[in-house]
Amino acid sequence: MKAIAKTRPGAGVELIESPVPRPGPGELLVKIAACGICGSDLHIYLWELNADRLITRFPTAIGHEPAGEVVEVGPGVSGFKVGDHVALDPFGPCGQCASCQHGRFNFCLNPGRLGGSLAEYAIAPTQNAWLVPKTMDLEEAALLEPFATGVHAVEESSLKAGDSCVIEGPGPIGLCTALAARALGVSSIVITGLNVDAERLALARSMGFRTVCASDADWTEQVRALLPTDGADVVFDAAGFLDSTRQIIRRNGELIELGWPARDLSNQELRALFFHGVKIIPSRVRVPSTWRRSIAMVASGAVDLKPLVTHRYDLEHGVEAFELLHRKQGVKALIVPGS
Repeated sequence: MKAIAKTRPGAGVELIESPVPRPGPGELLVKIAACGICGSDLHIYLWELNADRLITRFPTAIGHEPAGEVVEVGPGVSGFKVGDHVALDPFGPCGQCASCQHGRFNFCLNPGRLGGSLAEYAIAPTQNAWLVPKTMDLEEAALLEPFATGVHAVEESSLKAGDSCVIEGPGPIGLCTALAARALGVSSIVITGLNVDAERLALARSMGFRTVCASDADWTEQVRALLPTDGADVVFDAAGFLDSTRQIIRRNGELIELGWPARDLSNQELRALFFHGVKIIPSRVRVPSTWRRSIAMVASGAVDLKPLVTHRYDLEHGVEAFELLHRKQGVKALIVPGS
């Protein structure tokens, strides 16, 4: 089968040929219908932000935002059968460790891990697989993983219908967070990005969201003009930069950190957040209840994820997708093996 893989340290990925894997106990073999490229895949492609801790041997096929059809089940599998449609989570909680027993599944000590899904077939532990209705388009099902990340971030906050929020970062996670907040009934949502994000900000506006370019000198004033007078109830950092949070958030507001932290905070910034009473809350991946709600929201039509897909590639041209996203063009690029 064909797969997109990391074949050496340093920037880049390559298309390789490898045998079709066979599922072991508790595993599924999934024929991939579509797989999104995640921001962490881009970090691996660029070989940055500790990517060497994620890829320790070569070649390693990458990709972890897929959906597809179960074509084989391993020994001891229950709850899944050949022909089922599934969306896959790269992080499957074990359900047994101390974190899982306390309901913090996203901090599982022994998670089942998924990778290698930018390929024609992938192996998935059953704990990483979620059944989706056969009426759901599998390309949209491949967007459930980033959408559930946004849903989880909103659930980690104290947002209620009628509240306000700012989302820093107009990429897929930022837009998914905005969709989840709107579905909750949040009435004032502002998405920020830089000059380089112009295409993504335009897409956000086409989806009905208000945007501000954070490259403008007066961008915080522009954001405040779109919010209640005391500032946003919640700021979601989906970019990893925590830019000017103190200026746009109300006292005792919440800062939800979704993005991989890309810079250190100065003592001065931390003091400002401390005296403003800002609650800093990390939002890490998802939990099982988030998946169930996310699937229901999309299956019911309450949320439409299809506008997020701006580019589609077959495996043979998949490497081009990484360069596209590196240039901050498009929003979500899907690799569709059968196209």
